[in-house]
Amino acid sequence: MKIETLLSKFAIKGINYDPQSGGGKALLSAEEQLAVVGLCWHESPVGWLVLFVEGLRDVHALKQLQIATRGETLRLMEDWRGVYPEKALTALCATAISEATQQNGQVCPECNGSAIVVDKNRNRCKCQCCKAGRIVWTQETRFAYFAQVLPVTYSRFKRYNVVLNQLVVWLVENRAVSVMAMEEQVEREGCDFVA
Repeated sequence: MKIETLLSKFAIKGINYDPQSGGGKALLSAEEQLAVVGLCWHESPVGWLVLFVEGLRDVHALKQLQIATRGETLRLMEDWRGVYPEKALTALCATAISEATQQNGQVCPECNGSAIVVDKNRNRCKCQCCKAGRIVWTQETRFAYFAQVLPVTYSRFKRYNVVLNQLVVWLVENRAVSVMAMEEQVEREGCDFVA
């Protein structure tokens, strides 16, 4: 059940796994969980899209999030001096979404997230590229991700980075609003069941 996966990802108790309860009886039914999402959606639609992309890898939500992020990018770049190609908008959106949905960093491509690599003598060693299987977001990793879409010099990227930082903050703040709204609604629903 996808909504249950999303709720559990953010530590919202949708299922009771207490051994004395006789099994995994739901505290909230699927319909109630969907209602929680529906009631909270208006708080931050962009935040919900971020959560759906992050927690469920929802392709439809990703497309909508790209559209919303592109609109915010255009708004932030209204006063931009100079020219920029259309690919710059795409690169900014892709990098910002990737960072906002993978806040702990990207899975390391050298160890595939295990934090352990095997050397040429088949000895297991700690991966030198990452921390705990993740490559954390830094100026360099943002540039590398951005350059996959729009290969520019690092000095040119620094101009775009100002907008990129604002986009990431915007996405993360929207995500936080959605999580808080969901937690508050689940709390309210829980109080209604007790009463």
